[in-house]
Amino acid sequence: MSDKYKQGFTLVEMVSVLVLVSILASVSLGRLIETGSYEEKMASDSLISFIRETQQSAFSRASVRLAIEPITSGVTVTQIVNDQIVDTRVFASNDVLITAGGVGSGTSCSSISATITLNFDSFGEIESADNDGFPVCLSGNSSLCVSPAGFAHLGPCMN
Repeated sequence: MSDKYKQGFTLVEMVSVLVLVSILASVSLGRLIETGSYEEKMASDSLISFIRETQQSAFSRASVRLAIEPITSGVTVTQIVNDQIVDTRVFASNDVLITAGGVGSGTSCSSISATITLNFDSFGEIESADNDGFPVCLSGNSSLCVSPAGFAHLGPCMN
């Protein structure tokens, strides 16, 4: 072998590798450090799909409810059809803190101290809801809203 191949890496090759490694490290490190936003997104998506599923169950049926109940380790959300529990989801408070407003009491959230029940009519709308909707906040942020029409969506409820 000639001496040309024994010289090692060039400065351009070394700088290129360092730049690529630093870009990969900054992207992956950001995802590993901030797991709270990931847990919040997962809880938000799960809640929205669960509420929408409950609304779908309410079409052309009577007595469909969504119960949000505090437990010692977080919050449970239960779908009840004709007084029978259909499905339950548990959200641990160490993953995400869920707070909510009251039905018909505006758009602010507070801690859940008693069971909150959303009653859906046969049109999939929330009974006894005002024009603001029902807010659900995750980790203190206005995260999602259930409109008076019963549709769950991302973002805060409008005043």
